Amino acid sequence: MSVVVPLGRAGQPAGPDEVQPGPPAGATTGEPSRWRHGDQVIVNVFVVLLVLTQRLGIPMAGTSISMAIPLGYLVLAVLLLRGSLGLSRIRVELLLVALAACFAATVAVSLADTDFSVPSLLLLVVIYLPWLFRARTPHGFRVVASAGITFVRTMMVLAVVGVAQFGAQLAGAWTYEDRLIDLVGADYIVPFYNFNNSLEYGSSTFKSTAFVLLEPSFLSQFCALAVIIGLVLRVRAWMLVVLVAGMASSVSGTGIFLLAIGAVLVLFRAPKLLRVGYVLAAVIALGLVLASPVADLLLNRSGEFTETESSGYSRFVAPYKQVLQGLEDDPSRYVHGAGAGTSEDLLVTNATGFSQVVLYVILPKLVYEYGVLAGGAFVIFLVTATLRGSPWKVVPGSVLFMVFFLSGALLQPQTAFLAWIFTTLGSREDARPITAGDPVP
Repeated sequence: MSVVVPLGRAGQPAGPDEVQPGPPAGATTGEPSRWRHGDQVIVNVFVVLLVLTQRLGIPMAGTSISMAIPLGYLVLAVLLLRGSLGLSRIRVELLLVALAACFAATVAVSLADTDFSVPSLLLLVVIYLPWLFRARTPHGFRVVASAGITFVRTMMVLAVVGVAQFGAQLAGAWTYEDRLIDLVGADYIVPFYNFNNSLEYGSSTFKSTAFVLLEPSFLSQFCALAVIIGLVLRVRAWMLVVLVAGMASSVSGTGIFLLAIGAVLVLFRAPKLLRVGYVLAAVIALGLVLASPVADLLLNRSGEFTETESSGYSRFVAPYKQVLQGLEDDPSRYVHGAGAGTSEDLLVTNATGFSQVVLYVILPKLVYEYGVLAGGAFVIFLVTATLRGSPWKVVPGSVLFMVFFLSGALLQPQTAFLAWIFTTLGSREDARPITAGDPVP
């Protein structure tokens, strides 16, 4: 699944009729390229492992630390030793300011004799240090394109597995079992995720995770992101249909939101990407979903924003309401926050139902734990690092929406590292974004 190719039409290797005339207007070629074939292979393998090892952890201090962290730092160390990475000045400056503000807020909380989580603060540092580095090459599009097509193909495999997992249950040919936890043991599984998510309370049919993903929503979001990347790289239309089928098997609506944002970004940022084949693929995929048993399940979730026990409410409404209430209870928290890791306390003090699980997405979590100033500084870092100098269109904006609004991605190394690869790793401080339809250096 790991490939290194110069992409031409339809995401296929560029042929002799697709001459690459040189860098696009606005790009700078003064930087010597230190990025080699072996470096790209390392990154592509890392992409595959980030997806396939999401649930695996290393037992430590009574919990399990995600495998993504040691894998990420191993990849970072190897690439640094090979001289293939350079620092991004603007990202270094913004992260130093943001972390200084967060540490200052933590000191203020500590002086007030308030409990906070040291591991949560350290995890914030560990996860985002790699975001300071970018590939030492003027050809960033090749870096992200090769990683992107690897991701698309990986998610195609998992989409097929997800459809089989869900379809076998509906057909009565198989009863759901968590094979991975049986294989590796509970100690080596990342805790606090809803791996086994039934269609509804008491149902014996479970939403698809393709066995290896953390939750059904991850299958939905990653398939949707793969569709968006596939559009930008002009992959075959049938590949997008497969990905949408995998997204539907998760019975999660978050991928639909991500696809909608991606579609808007394509229309306004890269309308040349639209092709008749893609429109037909969208019609076919929509028809298949509407004709499947999944349609009613997804349509029944349309009112979740007002249902306090629903995942939609816990993702898009509850975190903002609870954090606002928590800040109003102690206005000093607007200045220095309540302390690293303390947003979880709101689950106890402000939960509106016994079974409600609130997903603290990036903005409310940062503001509640570190205050408006420090939290705002970290948001500026994340937005700038994701969007500034990215070598392609549409994907960075889609990734930004996914990590900010669809998942609790602030301290999720699996998602944060993928975001780094698809946005920051191939960035340049002075280059305009290009798409697969533009000349590629």
